[in-house]
Amino acid sequence: MIRRFRLVPDSARRRAAQRVMEHYADPFAPDPVDLSDDGDDLALEDEILAMEQVWAMAGAVAQDPRIMAAREEDLARYAPRKHWRPVALVAAMLVVMLVGAATLLLRHPGDGAPQQIAASNFSTGVAERSQVVLADRSNVTLDADSAITVQISDRERNVSLQRGRALFEVAKDRSRPFLVRAGNKQVRATGTAFSVELRDDEVIVIVTEGTVEVTELPRPRARASAPPHSAEMKAGTQLVAHNDTDWSVAAIDPLQATSWRVGRLQFNGNPLSEAVAEMNRYSRQKLVFRDDRIPNDHIVGVFKAGDTLGFAQAIELGGFVRIVETTPDHIEVEAVSRD
Repeated sequence: MIRRFRLVPDSARRRAAQRVMEHYADPFAPDPVDLSDDGDDLALEDEILAMEQVWAMAGAVAQDPRIMAAREEDLARYAPRKHWRPVALVAAMLVVMLVGAATLLLRHPGDGAPQQIAASNFSTGVAERSQVVLADRSNVTLDADSAITVQISDRERNVSLQRGRALFEVAKDRSRPFLVRAGNKQVRATGTAFSVELRDDEVIVIVTEGTVEVTELPRPRARASAPPHSAEMKAGTQLVAHNDTDWSVAAIDPLQATSWRVGRLQFNGNPLSEAVAEMNRYSRQKLVFRDDRIPNDHIVGVFKAGDTLGFAQAIELGGFVRIVETTPDHIEVEAVSRD
């Protein structure tokens, strides 16, 4: 399951509401709103298109007999009052309605439509990936069971990876560095593509395009015993940072390393325990080992994310395990004795 988000400034939403309201105030106005004068303001254009959908829905609701009856009743009730300005009141109500209704519409879009949210926190659950478009037009792909916090200012673009993994396709802007923090590691870029993964005891950075700089940030109350680690990375390399002492950079195949984006998990000699943990991120049917005994083996292969049963059958055929029990919640296996 893939969700799509777009981070939109509140000012764009209000300007869009004003544009749509002014346009349709003319009963002979052509449909839809003319977007030719908006230049490259994609956030404003997206908001206008969404609010036009709201306007159309509002028009359909207005023809409902119950709404028409209530309107006639209200007109009769307030007709004697001459001191209020109905046009101004209706206009104000329309602005509020459009802003609020557009927010509701955008939080529940149709399939495949980018979801536009003015929030700065994004997360995914098990077996779920998300695509996020930030206000600076950078694209973020969130892997399963992941979370980020985004803060964008005039000086820099900050993302904090709270858990899981994310791939960043950074919009070029040399005046505002793009900073991603995972634990006490920070990745700095201006316009490139890279992924960051946060595990229990390590941070993994993969660069698929351009270059990035990874630095170690000082921990609170930690004594400065040695200079902090840092690494310059280029496309086609991977950094694995274990805690604060063991950093290693190696050449990798970027397409293979980021195959999770298309729902494929590729293992090339990974420990079986690591592969099992990775597979379990994408399915509510967990693969569990009897007595927690996972063979000290390595695995090579490409598997569909979420296909826990297929993975279990593959490692059973490989002679690593034997399937003991299968339920909707888990698949229990036990290690095969090789004595």
